[in-house]
Amino acid sequence: MAWCVGGFALFAATLDLLGWILGAAVLFWCVARGIGSTRPVFDASLALVVSSLVYLAFSVGLGLTLPSGLLGGGW
Repeated sequence: MAWCVGGFALFAATLDLLGWILGAAVLFWCVARGIGSTRPVFDASLALVVSSLVYLAFSVGLGLTLPSGLLGGGW
């Protein structure tokens, strides 16, 4: 449970800095770890793919803007 809560706290605290793709990937990885996954490299790569797809769906599909953070050159 601590991995899930800590991951969400980290996500909320660093969303503007990291941006949606990296922040959501970290959150996904922490939740996967919290529910017992033992494949951290696979989880991290899957987290990056899923968070990128969600970012594209929201920005291209729905026209909404999510924070781009480090990847968008905002810092």
